[in-house]
Amino acid sequence: MELTDGQGVDTAIEALGADATFQLAIKITKPGGTVSNIGYFGDGEYVRIPRVEWGVGMADKTIATGLCPGGRLRMERLLRVLETKRVDPTLMTTHTFGFDEMERAFEVADQKLEDAVKVLIRF
Repeated sequence: MELTDGQGVDTAIEALGADATFQLAIKITKPGGTVSNIGYFGDGEYVRIPRVEWGVGMADKTIATGLCPGGRLRMERLLRVLETKRVDPTLMTTHTFGFDEMERAFEVADQKLEDAVKVLIRF
């Protein structure tokens, strides 16, 4: 809010699937804005909406949701993002493994060992 002089953002993206970050997204989105939720909320019974910051339902804030499709379509979309250089995955990579180390790479990624964020396997 400080960065927008108290006005709020046009769009906030919630990608963690955490109740706290969802609430924060509602709070920082200005009236008429959009909260884009792509996070997976796997825990808990409810996702809370902060009533006052939501404008008690009168602030015209849109909450848009959607999950990435799975399988081949998902991989095609992800690869297209990489091919067009819209995202550089190396900026998020904390661990790099060779193809012959694939089993270890999956273990590190799955168990979040050694403070792993993103694991890259070089083919």
